[in-house]
Amino acid sequence: MMKALRLESVGRVHTVEVPPPSATADGKEVLLTVTHCALCRTDAKMWRHGHRDLELPRIPGHEVCGILEGEPGHYAVWPGVACGVCPYCSSHMENLCPSMKIIGFHRDGGLAEQMLVPRECLLPLPPRLKPHLAVLAEPLACCLNAVQQAKTRKGDRVLIFGAGPVGLMMSLAVRALSAQPTMVETSSTRWQKIKSFCERTGLKVEPQTPMEAFDVAINAATSLDTFTHGIHGIKPGGCFCLFSGLDAKGLVPSSLLNEIHYRQLNITGAYGCTRKNMREALEIMASHPGPLEELVEGFVGLEGVKEMFPAILRGEVMKIIVPLSS
Repeated sequence: MMKALRLESVGRVHTVEVPPPSATADGKEVLLTVTHCALCRTDAKMWRHGHRDLELPRIPGHEVCGILEGEPGHYAVWPGVACGVCPYCSSHMENLCPSMKIIGFHRDGGLAEQMLVPRECLLPLPPRLKPHLAVLAEPLACCLNAVQQAKTRKGDRVLIFGAGPVGLMMSLAVRALSAQPTMVETSSTRWQKIKSFCERTGLKVEPQTPMEAFDVAINAATSLDTFTHGIHGIKPGGCFCLFSGLDAKGLVPSSLLNEIHYRQLNITGAYGCTRKNMREALEIMASHPGPLEELVEGFVGLEGVKEMFPAILRGEVMKIIVPLSS
């Protein structure tokens, strides 16, 4: 038997003892011993409200690192299980595969001592990257997808709404393209948490949207205001990337849609990441291990996960990691 955290229904999550899954005889599905799994705001959202892609009951957890018995080194997990043959998969856009099954949503995830994962979803860690930081590869990969969907170019000025863990990683993704990120963060509490990270990396953060014209705007926060301020904050011909899903409250006024029309703005979305994004993220992280350590606020056992969800939803903590085995 193994210990796992299982989401039984919306609002009901328990630590349970369950039989470990079995690897397939053909070697395509392997048994990963999970060493670390990070908690994501989406995990907390699934607990509180459910999710479009969630099938219950489910062991959540999609930011995962682990080991295979008898093999050296650790692996990060790309959490998408795609068909591999559709036009999207053939065009290296497997995150859009219509048959996509997401680990932690459609399949059991990493908040368990062991998990079943397709061998093709495993990416070996660069030798310089610590396993507990490797769980950040998935959110950073999603950020890389966002800046690429926005067609961010060298020298572009990029406005990022939200300076939580994802906003900070979005800034690193922008930097990786030799572009210039500026974050907007209205929470004074968050400012104190990110001060050291920004000083070490030289990242710029503002308390409100600057009165300047940016090439790209990306929301790493859910407020509808980020869309409004983002549209007004980009120059004619610029691009707004919808990265975080917006809160259901409020309506988009027609005057804002007319701004898109008259200034010929581009709107794009970004959801998930590809294997290529994951590989790029791992290499970036291996080059920035020091600052990334500051994104990790603490570690909790499986029994403490439920208590962390409200704080995660309120944006009061940075990244929380669940260590599952040494």
